[in-house]
Parts: sequence; structure tokens; C-alpha cells
Amino acid sequence: MTAEAEGTADPRGYGWAFIDLAARGINSWWSYTATLLRVILLPIGFIALSFTAIYAAAARHLLPQSQVPAIVLMTAFASVIVAGLALAWGIERSHRRPWRSLVSTDLRLDWRRLAIGAGVEGALLGLLVCLSHWVSGQPWPPGPSMAWPALTAILLFVPFQAACEEMLFRGYLTQALGRLVRSRIAIALAVGIVFGALHFNAYGRWTVPYLLVLSLTYSLVSLRDERLELTIGAHAATNWFGVGAADALQTAHGAVELNGLALLGLVANGAVFYAATRLLVRMFCERQAGR
Repeated sequence: MTAEAEGTADPRGYGWAFIDLAARGINSWWSYTATLLRVILLPIGFIALSFTAIYAAAARHLLPQSQVPAIVLMTAFASVIVAGLALAWGIERSHRRPWRSLVSTDLRLDWRRLAIGAGVEGALLGLLVCLSHWVSGQPWPPGPSMAWPALTAILLFVPFQAACEEMLFRGYLTQALGRLVRSRIAIALAVGIVFGALHFNAYGRWTVPYLLVLSLTYSLVSLRDERLELTIGAHAATNWFGVGAADALQTAHGAVELNGLALLGLVANGAVFYAATRLLVRMFCERQAGR
């Protein structure tokens, strides 16, 4: 239950109770250095070992060349999960606070919020796909380009990968910056710039501004709710769409690339997502907790 639901809203405004969860543990330069080294080096080691094994197996014809792209993508998702596990380890070991402090102020996972975030974002993305096909008049794609077993395995990785990214950016980085900067806007902007920059040019020249707006939306939602479950659910739904539907669209229409229209659609999506999740949280989470 949020502070508002309990009638004890933070006089400084929403978000600060979550940001200041960092104060529950150690915040020395060494604790941050040790944690970041774990988060960076362990995934790099995992990727290096995995890619070596994959391409060695392909070179010896133990692995069909057609399966290599799917396994490489699966490895990329798994490396993010390794980073998340390394982050949880660093929080417990170096910062001496519960890893769930990266997720919520009450140190627990709210499965209702996870379902609300994934359900609302999934519905919005599904509506977007239907509208885009209706406006463009293009035929529906024949199906995904990768084999169904590989696609299914990757989709199973997605919720864990999304949770790890949210814990790292909207959790750890947000709380760490809160120790230095006492402005929620500045914190959200800094997190968004890092989030966008780390995705490089994955979807064309609009990648960084698009992901900056996406990150700002996630930061607004997570700080307003004082927890990450809504954005974890939304992130998972977005990546399910990105891996599944986008793979099928590439089969029919070529590589997916972002543009200015997609950015405007994202702003509208974010506004509707924020309003819908606030309403559903009040109906199914805060009232249930009150009872």
C-alpha cells in the first residue's frame, strides 16, 4: 500500500520515499564501485563465454547456422538477467540493504500491479498494431522469422530481463542519483539519457529520443506509485511486442525503424498508460489493501 493510501503522504511530494530507500544501506564510494563492477564485468564474462561456445559449435557444425541468430538474441537477454542478479548481489553484499528496496517501499512484490502494467501496455500495443494495419492497408505478416521453440524460449526470458533493467535504471540509478541531486526532474532526465544512450542506434536515428521519452514515462509512473511493478509489467509487454510482433513485421516489411510519428504515438501511449494504471491501482490495489 502506498503512502497516500495510508494517509501519510510524504510532504516533499511523491517519489521521495522510494528514492530515499538508498538511505537504508551503505552509500560509500566503495559500495557503488563494487556493485557497478559486478554489474558490468559479470555480464561481459557471460557474453564472452557464451559467444565463444556458440560460434565454436557452429564452426564444428554442432549447431545449425540458422539457429545462431536466435541463440545470440537469447544470450543477450540472459546477459541482462545476469546483470540483474549481480545487482541484487551487490545491493545485499556491498550496500547492506534488501534487494527488494530496488522495487518497492514496503519491500515486497505486488503481483496485481505487475498484471496491471503488463495488461494495460499489452492492450495499448495490440490496439496500435491493429490501427496501423487498418490505416496502412498492409496485409498481416505470415508469421515470425525464427522457429517457434526459439521464439518461445526468448519470450520466457523477457519478464526477467525487463525486471532487471527496471531495477537497474528506475531502481538503482534513480536512488543513487537521489543521494547527489534533490530534483526528481533532473534524476529522471539523467536516467533517461543513460537508458537511451546504452541502446545506441538500435532502431535508427530516433532511438535515443524515443527511449528517453519512454524512460521519462516509466520514471513518472514508478515515482508516482513509489514502486516499480507497473513499469516492470509495461516493460515486459513492450519487449514481448518488440521480440514477437516486430520479428513478424520484419518478415513482411523489412527492418523496423523508429520515426517522428512513433515518438508522438509513444507520448499518447504514455499518457493513456499513466491514467489507466492510476485508476486500476486505486480500484484493485489500494482499496484491497485498505480492506
